[in-house]
Parts: sequence; structure tokens; C-alpha cells
Amino acid sequence: MSNQSAYSIDVNELVGFEANGQPVLSVYLNVDPTWHKTDAYKLRLRHLLEDVADQTSPADIEAVERYIEREYDWSGRAVAMFSCAAAGFWRAYSLPVQLRSLARVADKPYVKPLADIMDRYGRFAVALVDRQGAKLYLFHLGRLVETAGTLGEEVRRVKGGGGATVAGAGHRVGDAGHTAARVEQTALRNLREAADLTARFCQAHGVERLILGGTEETVAQFRSLLPKPLQEHVVGSVALNMNAAENEVLARAIEIITAYDHERELELVDKIITAAAKGTNGVVRLDDTLGALHEGRIQVLAVSEGYHAPGYQCQGCGYVTAQALAECPFCGSEIREIPDVVESIIEQVIEQGGVVEVVQDVPALKEAGGIGALLRY
Repeated sequence: MSNQSAYSIDVNELVGFEANGQPVLSVYLNVDPTWHKTDAYKLRLRHLLEDVADQTSPADIEAVERYIEREYDWSGRAVAMFSCAAAGFWRAYSLPVQLRSLARVADKPYVKPLADIMDRYGRFAVALVDRQGAKLYLFHLGRLVETAGTLGEEVRRVKGGGGATVAGAGHRVGDAGHTAARVEQTALRNLREAADLTARFCQAHGVERLILGGTEETVAQFRSLLPKPLQEHVVGSVALNMNAAENEVLARAIEIITAYDHERELELVDKIITAAAKGTNGVVRLDDTLGALHEGRIQVLAVSEGYHAPGYQCQGCGYVTAQALAECPFCGSEIREIPDVVESIIEQVIEQGGVVEVVQDVPALKEAGGIGALLRY
């Protein structure tokens, strides 16, 4: 077994794994050292495994326990483990971001939590800028994977006399107005070069989210020089200088992304609840959401983190319902009770081309039943 890095995660491999009828154990364990000590997390893991012990094989339980006890280096804030000993399958990933601890047993790896954090923290860039250049960072799941930078002509003010020096110009200009103009021209040229590099960097690495760092004035000017499409990917800015340490850059960037996503989630939930109240393109609560799902109308599904509900699913066509029925009203096949109908809803929305948002700390959605959706029509 090995402690694979976050950067090497292949969600498609996990999704495509065929267990051939064998149970697959998926375990997510939060191990953030700022919350609890190692022994507390090991105890949490023991309880998680006890809860699913009657659903999976002892070999899979042993694989997870052995990895945590002997091989995991406790370097991250969470760890994701997937085991199907009967098929010789094992994957473990150390993650630098927190995850809710859980254990699931199914006929395939449970990848939704992993997909969620990859969507949020998968690939983002930070551009630290000043009037002379820029330093670029590419992060993937909280790990630095690429850097770049540009350093243009030096721009500096000289105290006294109202003059300024532009390094490399070869002389000092006495006229304050003319000097100030030259300084601004040089700074603008440097920022243009930095903006061009940032655009190429983000395009080359498929960056979806960009955070800017620097003084408020410089950041505003730099952002205006970015291509319009890239400006739309800017999710926030932070007052950091070019000499900021890498761990500080990462920590501040994650704070911005988390806040940005929370604002998006609040706006989404408000839009859903408002639309549902008006009877237009929104629904809330489980029954109405299921009705929209059956009609293939869900464009964006919102689910409160941790929300689960028992339900029933047709063994023929996959129809899911919260009601106990003797047989499927669509194909007549047997309907069986399932422990979590929400997971089935999520899977079907994805299959229908919809978007799923698992939202955190949004009381309004919990009060509206824990689930809702924006509809296509």
C-alpha cells in the first residue's frame, strides 16, 4: 500500500471500477491536526468501521485499519480510502483539505465527497502582483504544483525634490510631472506583461478560479488588464505582497474560495426558495424534488450536507420515491426500500446532465426540507 498524493487522484478510475458484485468499502476520515489528536481520529475510524462491519468483508476492514496504523503519514487534513479486497482493489489518498468523516459500502467506490472537493479546490491559481511584476502559483487540492513569474523594469520613488527614478532609464528627470508620467508608463507596461503571462498560465493549466494578491489599487488595475473571460474567473483578492510565504498564500486563497463558495450557495438557496414560493422554476422538500427528478427537469440540485432520507427504488427502471409502493407505477417491477434516497437522486441528476451542490451552513435550506432544485422549465 502507498500514501498517494492528492495530485494523483483519478476520479474517473474510481467511477469506472467494476467490483463484479463484490462490496466496495469507501472511507473518508477527517484528520485535521488543529481539531483533535491522532488517537481521537483512530477512535472515530473504529466507530465508522463498526457501523458498516456487517455490510462489508473483514478483509476490507483490515485493509483500512492496517493502512491507518502502519502506513498513513498523517501529513494531510483528511484521508480517503477505497477497498475491495475480493477484486484486489485498494486506493488511498492523503488530502490537504478537510472532509466529513463517513464510511459507505456499495457496489462501487463512493466518490461524491471527493468529487466535491476536487470541484472546489481542484485547480486554482494565485497571482501576486505589484508595479514591477507578478508571481504565479498553481495549486491542486491545496498542493503547489507549478509556479511562474515575471519581473519588469524597476519602478521606484526617490525621496526629496518631487522626482523619481526609473531604473534603466539612464538619467533622472527633474520635472515632477514628466517623471510621474514615466513612472506610470513603466508600471503600466509591467502590469500588462504580468497580465499577459497570467492569461497564458491560466489557459495552459485550465484554471477555473483565480485569486489576486497585492494592494487594492494595483489589483484593480491589474484585473482590468486581464482578458474579459479571465476576469470572470477571479473569485476574490487579498492583501499579500510578492514575498509572502507559500503556506500563507495557500491559506489565504482557501479562505477566499471557501467564502466565495458560501456566498454562491446562499444565493443559490435563496433563488431556489424564492422560485418555489412563486411556483415557477424551483422546488423544495423531498417529494417535490423527486417529482421534478422523474420529469428530468432538475438543472441544479442543492442538498444540505449530511442530509439523508430513507426511500424506495424500483429494481427495474430505477424510479425512486419516498412512498412505500407495492410495485413500480411505470414498469411494474419490484420496489425495495433503500437506506438513502438522496444518494440515488444525486446520481440520477448527474446522469441527466444536471449540477449538484452540497451546501454547508445554510440554515434556510435545512428549514426548507434539506433539499431543493432549480428547474430547466
